Amino acid sequence: MLPETVQRVFSGSWAYVRSLLRNPYWWGGLILLGVLLGVCYLLVNQWLMPKITRQADDLLVAVPSVINRPPEQASSDLEALGLHVVVETEQYNPAYPANVIVDQNPEPSALVKPDRHIYLTVNSGELRRVVVPNVFGFSIREAENRLRVQGLRIEEALPDSIPAPHRNTVTGQEPPAGDTLEAGASVTLWYSTGLGAAYSAIPDIVGMDIEQARDSLLALQLRAIVIGAPDSLADPNAPDTLVLRQSPGPGMQVRAGSEVRLHTWLNVQTEPDTLLRAPYEENEPDEDL
Repeated sequence: MLPETVQRVFSGSWAYVRSLLRNPYWWGGLILLGVLLGVCYLLVNQWLMPKITRQADDLLVAVPSVINRPPEQASSDLEALGLHVVVETEQYNPAYPANVIVDQNPEPSALVKPDRHIYLTVNSGELRRVVVPNVFGFSIREAENRLRVQGLRIEEALPDSIPAPHRNTVTGQEPPAGDTLEAGASVTLWYSTGLGAAYSAIPDIVGMDIEQARDSLLALQLRAIVIGAPDSLADPNAPDTLVLRQSPGPGMQVRAGSEVRLHTWLNVQTEPDTLLRAPYEENEPDEDL
């Protein structure tokens, strides 16, 4: 049962509501307020807003189509409407003749404000060829950026079947660096998944040809790093295809994917037969590819 105080409040409120419902002036005021709100809505919706909208539309400019026109004519037509023209880097489109507009942004018929920049792309008339950059050792993300700068793209990125240090860095590419491709072509990359769990003994490869030594190491899932003589010490008469020294030395047990340095010149200072510590920890989480 409700307390007596609450009952009195409830009873008084209900009495007040009943008096309002019986008051003709309250109903008249409510009806008048509804009529005023309806009139205001009709004025705003039917008169004020259409007027404002038409004024805004009168200030806009419809962008004409300048596709397949020479850049000079396209610029002249757009500037006559108070628009600014920016001619972007040329691209090749076999569907159009050379030196005409093949793309524009904003698109034709778009409504824009005066002084808007219109970006035009000119057809070069010939397919641009670019040199494939060397992305070995870079992360997948950095490799993608370097390829994009050259107008190339990544077809796919695959894990390398042979382990390698420096997880998630590029270990191979096809086509190789230095090749020329048509702009827009794709490049396939392979990346490292880190050192393997298996161990192998480094073979004795001193005296071998560089390619033969590399193949011998790859058969054991080891990687070769060829180190030649600096330009200031190089002997132009000396052979540069034979392994004269290796580091680490033969017989050392190393993990699959470890690197063996192949020297094609004799250094005065010998290197210790120890592996360089990779600049990452094996238990680090993988980076985003």
